[in-house]
Amino acid sequence: MRRLHVLLLAALACALVIVPSANAARVKTKAVAQGKAAVQRYWTPERMQNARPADRILSGTFAPAAKPVKKPAAAVQIAPPYTSQPTSTNGKVFFSEGGLNYVCSGTALLSGNKSVVWTAGHCVNDGAGTFHTNWAFVPAYADGSRPYGTWTARSLLTTAGWNNSGDFSYDNGAAIVNLNGGQALTDVVGGRNPSFNYARNQTYVSHGYPAAPPFNGQRLYTCTSPLIYDDTSANPPTMGIDCDMTGGSSGGGWIAGGGVASVNSYGYSTLPNVMFGPYQGTVSQSLYTQAASG
Repeated sequence: MRRLHVLLLAALACALVIVPSANAARVKTKAVAQGKAAVQRYWTPERMQNARPADRILSGTFAPAAKPVKKPAAAVQIAPPYTSQPTSTNGKVFFSEGGLNYVCSGTALLSGNKSVVWTAGHCVNDGAGTFHTNWAFVPAYADGSRPYGTWTARSLLTTAGWNNSGDFSYDNGAAIVNLNGGQALTDVVGGRNPSFNYARNQTYVSHGYPAAPPFNGQRLYTCTSPLIYDDTSANPPTMGIDCDMTGGSSGGGWIAGGGVASVNSYGYSTLPNVMFGPYQGTVSQSLYTQAASG
């Protein structure tokens, strides 16, 4: 009996070692070297206003097996202010890449460290191994206002699939943000639960700050749509919904069943008014687990 007890303890110890290692193999992490104050000073109103939409539009032809009957695709503007929960969990993401400034969208997630922002992988990393700089999250942004301030990243994370090869099946990213005024992010703005390994065929409510014309990036919009496409050119297939939001909405959360089940990721130039997002399976769950414990 004592030998069996020792073997069980040894097996448990091995399991505790293997699980973090498996998570680490799926996730790439970068500690941010820039100081919080320097990044906050960097993001002047002028730089925020002039930041470019970080869109990902594929030029290839998307040929679904069966084309559904299309409805008018119209994003709905949410009237500000955005200071009531859960609307306050949405915000704009700002970063620099290659000497240029860009804008995305993101969502504050509930987590043990109360400091996780969920977004697209291309909003934290270029898809070729380099993480962005000057990274900041502005929750409840509206018409230039920052009611909860500017939250800077202390760590950026993405999936190995996105970091290594820009694989849109794994276009998820996260940031662990610094405290502001001694408070953690979700203690101030609230947070959404994430959703992983769910049934794909749902109705999704996509959120984002579209900044490319005809939008200007100053207001929060939503699209409500059932799943209409599976993009099988990706493995696992990404999901397509009816939505005419443009660049700048990247990284905004898709809500289904109360949880963030995907993010705005990319579109096709040959398939207007359709937004694709990754299916959040075990790899995305590993990303969240690592960010939440960071």
